[in-house]
Amino acid sequence: MPGNDVTVATRRETGQRGRWYKPIRCSICTSFIWFHPIALKEPLEAPEPRYEWVLCKPCHKALLVEMARSSIRSPMRLRIAMGLVAAERSPRAYTSTRVSEHQQFQREFSWFVWAMVLFALFHVVILAILWSVPR
Repeated sequence: MPGNDVTVATRRETGQRGRWYKPIRCSICTSFIWFHPIALKEPLEAPEPRYEWVLCKPCHKALLVEMARSSIRSPMRLRIAMGLVAAERSPRAYTSTRVSEHQQFQREFSWFVWAMVLFALFHVVILAILWSVPR
């Protein structure tokens, strides 16, 4: 990447625990990175707080494509591109309130339907008892 955008291929220093490796997760897609994680740091000119990310290869490739597409040449360029890639690739990107409202409505509606079925069965049992009792 041109400029002060730093790309560092890390070895497992941060994830090493004794002789076992702690798996590292991608900062965007949260998948495990088993081989060759890519650490990115914002340039020194970027406003505080300067962030650091660890990316897998597919997310890094998508970030490079987004950086190449961008016409912005400011120190915030990496952060903006990272946000755009995260909006597409993150598993939490598509959780909206409409989906959760829909799931909540489905749950309440299924409880209501089960209550109505049990209510109807209760009345059928009472009706059968009343018919079977001799006068």
